[in-house]
Amino acid sequence: MFRMLRTLPFPLALAALSIFTACGGSSSTKFRLVNAIPNAPQAVDVLIDGKVVETAVTFPNVTPSTGYLSVSSGSRHLQMFPTGTTAGAYFDGNVTFNSGNAYTFVATGSFTNNTIVAPQFTDNNTAPTSGNAELRVVQASPEGLGSVVGQAVDIYIVGPGDPLPATSPDIASVAYQAASAYKTFPAGTYDLLLTPAGVQSLNIRIPNASFSSGKIYTYALVDVPGGGAMSGTPVVLNDN
Repeated sequence: MFRMLRTLPFPLALAALSIFTACGGSSSTKFRLVNAIPNAPQAVDVLIDGKVVETAVTFPNVTPSTGYLSVSSGSRHLQMFPTGTTAGAYFDGNVTFNSGNAYTFVATGSFTNNTIVAPQFTDNNTAPTSGNAELRVVQASPEGLGSVVGQAVDIYIVGPGDPLPATSPDIASVAYQAASAYKTFPAGTYDLLLTPAGVQSLNIRIPNASFSSGKIYTYALVDVPGGGAMSGTPVVLNDN
């Protein structure tokens, strides 16, 4: 190929080299972003390396609404601005995308207190065995449960209407700004019971959560609009 390029006129050789680089010299990955900032005054625009890739992402929603956005792997500059502006960034930082991976960013924190962060999580897109589903929980509620701001939570997966069991939680001690491991369990309809970590006291019941065979889910726990308390309605993401 390099011998062929040397025989071409310079403009054609440059074009051929550009095609080669685009096809074989770069790699890509994918990502999505959850706006879990409960008190931001405006929706957000998402920029990668200074280019707007998503606009007007409102709280509490994920962008794109299904699937992922593609991005070149490597170190990238991620920013979130109030929609329509490039001033007063909600978040501005460098992130790393490894080739072939899928990522979820969850923007959370307080606009008022200038504590917004965007933790990055690596997703699992490989389906569980037939008859099973998987669930991961991200604790993105600044307020958390109980009297401790940003408190970790336990999650129990029970039958619809069942009480809080006197057993260990199915997903234990998910800290603020962190994600649990993926939990595998039989597909079906369940209630998710949320308690403060280590405390056998029901705080929130998420009723009739449906989990299909072979599917993977991420539940992002968020505050109510404006903040001040954890919402009983998480942001539900499909990972595959």
